[in-house]
Amino acid sequence: MKQYEVATLKKGLLILDALQEKDMTLREVIQTFSFNKSTAFRLLYTLEIMGYVKKIDNSYSLTNKMRFLSTSFNSKANWLSVPPLYELSREVGETTYVGILYGTEVVTAQVVDGTHSMRAHSEVGDRAPVHLSALGKVILAFLDKTKLDAILKELTLVQNTKNTFVDLHLLKEHLKVIRKQGYAVDDEETEIGLRCIAAPVIFEGNMISAVAIAGPALRLNKKLDKALSKKLIQCSSRISKML
Repeated sequence: MKQYEVATLKKGLLILDALQEKDMTLREVIQTFSFNKSTAFRLLYTLEIMGYVKKIDNSYSLTNKMRFLSTSFNSKANWLSVPPLYELSREVGETTYVGILYGTEVVTAQVVDGTHSMRAHSEVGDRAPVHLSALGKVILAFLDKTKLDAILKELTLVQNTKNTFVDLHLLKEHLKVIRKQGYAVDDEETEIGLRCIAAPVIFEGNMISAVAIAGPALRLNKKLDKALSKKLIQCSSRISKML
């Protein structure tokens, strides 16, 4: 109902909706919404410092942070994932993520920071080749064969560490193991000293995203893989049910 609307928030969201259609100048925002110059400037400045829009010359456009959050179906999945992700992060003390597939890369769509001072760090919109991380590998493992083959044909197997998979045959065999066990592990493949465990989010039989826990290898050691994978699978199941 009208009395519950937050006027300033509504104005900011109207601007974000408009920027999904086209880039706009300050003057165009003022003319489109009949805002005064001061209001339009303050709204755009706030959206800019929050990382949702960027200014190039005199034109404002959406950043990757906003574009990935606004991806049709995945947007719903990502926002619904926040409560389960937050609860999992607080339970295990580590950083938790949601990742989605974007071409041959995995993109971070949600992040909940861990509670330790030394923890894994990432931001919404971060991207990396899909074979490097647990998020990416579990997504690949649960794709149908046609999509998987198409991606692997385009994928360049860059090597970040000595543990990174750079042999395509070994990667394919590794993906079979991941699919069978239901989760993936990044065993210092992206960065030495960092480990990550991930599980797929399945909705109506289709893999739509993945959830992960990441942290220092000394703390997130191999002995914890099975226990943490169970928690991740429970988290992904909760997200699927919420959908």
